[in-house]
Amino acid sequence: MKEYTMFNRVFGGVRTRMYGVASRLGLANLPFQIYVMLVLSLLFSLGRSLAFPYLAMYLTGKSASGGLEMDPSLVGVMLMVGGFASIFALLVSGSLCDRFGRRKMMLLFVVPQIVLTAGYAYATLFTEFLVLYIVMRVIGAFYDPAYSAMIADLVQPDRREEVYGLSYMIMNIGVVFAPPIGGVIAGASGYPILFMYAAVFMAVCAVIVFVLIKESYSQKEGSSVTLAQLGGVFRDRLFILFCSVGALTSLVYSQLYGLLSVYIEYVGLAPYVFGILFSINGAMVVVLQIPIRKAAMRIGSTKAFIVAQLFFAVGFTYFLVSKDFFQFLIGVVILTLGEITIMPASSGFIANLSPVDMRGRYMALSGLFFGIGGAIGAMMGFRLYGVLPNKEFVWAVLGAIGFATLPGYLYLWKAHKKTQRTPAND
Repeated sequence: MKEYTMFNRVFGGVRTRMYGVASRLGLANLPFQIYVMLVLSLLFSLGRSLAFPYLAMYLTGKSASGGLEMDPSLVGVMLMVGGFASIFALLVSGSLCDRFGRRKMMLLFVVPQIVLTAGYAYATLFTEFLVLYIVMRVIGAFYDPAYSAMIADLVQPDRREEVYGLSYMIMNIGVVFAPPIGGVIAGASGYPILFMYAAVFMAVCAVIVFVLIKESYSQKEGSSVTLAQLGGVFRDRLFILFCSVGALTSLVYSQLYGLLSVYIEYVGLAPYVFGILFSINGAMVVVLQIPIRKAAMRIGSTKAFIVAQLFFAVGFTYFLVSKDFFQFLIGVVILTLGEITIMPASSGFIANLSPVDMRGRYMALSGLFFGIGGAIGAMMGFRLYGVLPNKEFVWAVLGAIGFATLPGYLYLWKAHKKTQRTPAND
């Protein structure tokens, strides 16, 4: 009896402390499937962050360093075409998600990802990379709306922004560790092997979805998938306003993971420097996500959008004068503060505006707008980079677009304040 009391005292205290830590992190009292989805997010991030940050560098780099020496403008074309291909898929993915369920759409994504990711290791021609990228972006359009809608299905409205923030934070743990490891592997064994390792992570994700993820939503009445289904979403003026200004944000923000890697090599820094900056970006998200998310929740999502957009505008403009590692680090730190502020706030904002039976369509349509912005941004950024005699001026253009977007968010804040929209009831 005495031994039992001692055991209960020691391990009961440990359990209490662990519960306290989980509560502070926002992990307490969540459905089991949410924990599974958070693990899935981590593994998926580890796989992607190991290889894909180096894709643009692989395609445009010198052959002496293992690159394929392709024209940077071709990379811009690939990113733009892939972006627009995913946009067409998003026209139906949200409706399919609401009709057939979230789990099927997630499986439709993760299983082909294994083969497609491994395919990058064997591709040598631009057309091969183009096809792989287009197909990957198309099937990717089915995953994000399903994943986001499943979280909204399983979590009460007052905790959705918190859980979206947790998912984003945990995803960035992969961003912290994988890029530096990928840089070391690429330096020792070349870029192609990175995609084989990434494919292994995709295979593990597929097993998890197949075995542990259960359907979270079933529509009681059948429906057909038509463009007319999006009509109700387009009548939500507040949501469309948010998507429109968000597209401009995406146009600028998309340069962080594509153009910046090429520009860093242009100014004479080693390729692994981008991996370090990418890792610092992820580390900041992990460390600062909770306090910044709480601050954003206090001021409200629409005010958080204004603050984030200001960070983006300043951060990208700062690259205009960046020449060494520490100057680029300052710019990445500023941009990351904006990223941490806007990501969970935007996911929660969309989930709380959307009716439960249209949640997938809201998620998909927001992805459509952001995808348009990202696709145009990728093409525009690489095109400007190719034609400007002074390459640094590309950041002046992007910074100007960032500042020009601020009035749109100010108008959104005022419009939202007038409507006093409350979270959609489940």
